[in-house]
Amino acid sequence: MSEYRAIYKCRLCGEEFYNAGTSDEDTASKVTMYTVLESSGITPQFESRNAPIQFDLHNCKDGSYGMADFQGMKKVGDSDG
Repeated sequence: MSEYRAIYKCRLCGEEFYNAGTSDEDTASKVTMYTVLESSGITPQFESRNAPIQFDLHNCKDGSYGMADFQGMKKVGDSDG
């Protein structure tokens, strides 16, 4: 089964990580668009309390704290089960 993960990339150290996911393709596409539109100041009709946020805090391996940007919903796993 496939999963879509909310991917973030730290501006400070460059590490990519995820903090949320869904197995529903429609939800993954809608929350990606919602997050992009919201960051542009547009309020889309689709709203979800569970949608990824545009930025996240990252605790880097060296102990630093960086700002991470939402990259999108990455599909992982086997699509045919």
